[in-house]
Amino acid sequence: MDDPWQKAYDFAVEVARKAGAEIRKAGESEIRVMTKSSTVDLVTKTDERVEKIIIGSLKAEFGEGTHCFIGEESVAKGEPCILTDKPTWIIDPVDGTTNFVHGFPFVAVSIAFAVNKELEFGVVYSCLEDKMYKARKGKGAFCDEEQIQVSDVKDIHKSIIISEHGTDRSKEKVTKIFSTMQKILCIPVHGLRGSGTAATNMCLVASGAVEAFFEIGIHCWDIAAGAVIVKEAGGILLDVDGGPFDLMSRRMVSANNDVIANRIIKEIEIFPAERDDAPVQKK
Repeated sequence: MDDPWQKAYDFAVEVARKAGAEIRKAGESEIRVMTKSSTVDLVTKTDERVEKIIIGSLKAEFGEGTHCFIGEESVAKGEPCILTDKPTWIIDPVDGTTNFVHGFPFVAVSIAFAVNKELEFGVVYSCLEDKMYKARKGKGAFCDEEQIQVSDVKDIHKSIIISEHGTDRSKEKVTKIFSTMQKILCIPVHGLRGSGTAATNMCLVASGAVEAFFEIGIHCWDIAAGAVIVKEAGGILLDVDGGPFDLMSRRMVSANNDVIANRIIKEIEIFPAERDDAPVQKK
């Protein structure tokens, strides 16, 4: 029986590499910076152009109207962020825009594909490192052509944990974020890290470089592709309260195993984050 999504998977890898080349080219020229929700929530013309390249390429390959799209920049301009049963691409054209603007060398193209609300595959191209992470449901996870797997560390004291502080600078949330980081650091763990891109962070979990990544305030396009890669590398995904992972909830723990995940969850100070699929308030 023919595999219905192999062609889409292969094409996603091709498109991610094409998008990454565009990002590298743009990084060599002047970068025009704008803002979205706040002065630290950045967007560039590159983000918008790369998303158009990705979506345009997918529509040209698979036909107009056959697939749905959830893209970071499209949603920022008012497009709905609703995951249905239809084949749906979930795209972050430039994950790590602030890194890109500052020349910090972790920037990724993140492309995921879902059918019947289930993630089928994910592709994360760390374009400045030239590393292609990819995974299909039930078929393992890879960096380039080498299969990857999570670490086997179960002792929290021997772990490295990744997190980010996001773009919300409200005092209450920042206080909770850093209080959580302090409590985890003082367990103690070997260290706390952050690459500045959720997609890359999840690939670091998947490849065994770190044991866990957690964050509140991320979006579905940040983590959809990484979620497939972590799971196919043998890792787990949970809500920050220990419940099931919910792609639209904007909160997540990804880890190498449940021992590490549940120990981190004990320390997380939860704060509210509006769901990605929350109804848009009319102005």
